[in-house]
Amino acid sequence: MRSIGKACIASALLLSCGRGVGGGGSVSIGTPPDVAVSVAFAGNGSGHVTSSPPGIDCPGSCSMAVTAGSTVALTPAPAANSQFNGWGGGCSGPGACEVVAKADVTVWADFQAKKPPPDPCVGIAAPDGVAMQQYVTAPHQGVTCYVGVGDANGTLAFPLLVNSASAHGTSIEFVSSGNVFLREGSSAAGGPRLIQQPSGVASAGGPPHFWPFGPAIDLGRWDTNGFALGETTWLASNSGVAGDPSGGVLLAGDLSSSVSAPLSHSAAMFTGGDKAAGVRWGPNALAASGPVFGAGVDTLGRSLVITGRGSDITAQWFERDGTPLTGEFTLVTGFSAAEHTWFETSALIGGGLAVLRMDLESSAVSKSGNIRAHALVVVSSGAASVQPAPDWMAQRPDRRLQIARGGRAYAALPLQAAGASCTQTIEVVSAEGASCGSRDYAIAAGTCDTNELTLAADGTVIQQLPASMETSTSAGSTCTWRFWTRALR
Repeated sequence: MRSIGKACIASALLLSCGRGVGGGGSVSIGTPPDVAVSVAFAGNGSGHVTSSPPGIDCPGSCSMAVTAGSTVALTPAPAANSQFNGWGGGCSGPGACEVVAKADVTVWADFQAKKPPPDPCVGIAAPDGVAMQQYVTAPHQGVTCYVGVGDANGTLAFPLLVNSASAHGTSIEFVSSGNVFLREGSSAAGGPRLIQQPSGVASAGGPPHFWPFGPAIDLGRWDTNGFALGETTWLASNSGVAGDPSGGVLLAGDLSSSVSAPLSHSAAMFTGGDKAAGVRWGPNALAASGPVFGAGVDTLGRSLVITGRGSDITAQWFERDGTPLTGEFTLVTGFSAAEHTWFETSALIGGGLAVLRMDLESSAVSKSGNIRAHALVVVSSGAASVQPAPDWMAQRPDRRLQIARGGRAYAALPLQAAGASCTQTIEVVSAEGASCGSRDYAIAAGTCDTNELTLAADGTVIQQLPASMETSTSAGSTCTWRFWTRALR
């Protein structure tokens, strides 16, 4: 009897024993109550929160009723200008949120406004509005004027070639950026090609007048005061030349330092401005057997030699000491050249090069013609692979990019153009490709045959006047260069 009684007492916890209290036959269990799950926003941003099961779609519907003990999963979606930082209240942290709703509960969704990206143009605005200065040479018979260059010390170099019955030779007039004449230099080169250097100036012109030994390059150097530091002449065919931004001249092609020695398919780096004539490294053999179509040196001192292999354009990197960094690798496939096509490079901020296709197009209105430039690929420093030129670069054709504003930006410099607007424009572009302003450099009203606009290493803008605007007398014609001192320093 005692055991039966104990069983009855235990059963009374859920059901009545026998007839039970109140005379009924059973007691039913109540349905769990509903509780509220709510979402609220925190932070200064905006976004969206939805739930599973459906019921919350906030903002809009930000609360739902569920049976106590139910699980509700919440999903955040930040607006484009915001980011989701995490949960608070019923959930915590930045991860998934699953609420077990035992009672009313509120979950905070923290959306924060994204910080605006930094202005890419801080400190790299358009060229400064400085006063124009002008340098004019004495008239010469049979003179051809060339674009000027300048070093980082404020020395400008203005070259001209005289080819008349009474005189033949290359002259370089050195002038300070304050428009003070320093001295006149000369070169044996049969046509000057000045190469900008950080101090002084270098040249890589054609062979001397009456040179009897075939294709050659005459390499000259002058210090920042315009004093000559020596010239050397190398046999060179199918060659490419480029300046080293840190000082030096790269020459690649079929080379020989002596008229009695055979040519070698190679590259060599020569001393540049402000250094006595000499070879820094090389000649070092090229991995490619095809002809050289161009060359370049990046800001890290690494050299790129551009070559051809059938319809492909290839290249090879050399370290700053001349050690080969790569073998021959492909830049462009299926390339088709025009009548006058070559390749140049633009040094990139931080290292590497942009490779440009260059074409000289004849013009019905000018003997000089048009020089076209199109960015094809970019090559990271020392890498044997390429990437397509970024859109911002490809969308600026017929421009040469030069590092400016203390290495923080590029100056997009217009090239030689026939029958073009007589107002030339320099645009300043950030390292990421944002346009940071521009300035016009007017020569005259209307159209004319413009020359390449150049930028000295100290940021001085140099503009050579068209030949049609030079003064002609019985003594010959002048050469004129305008410049704006350190407008892009």
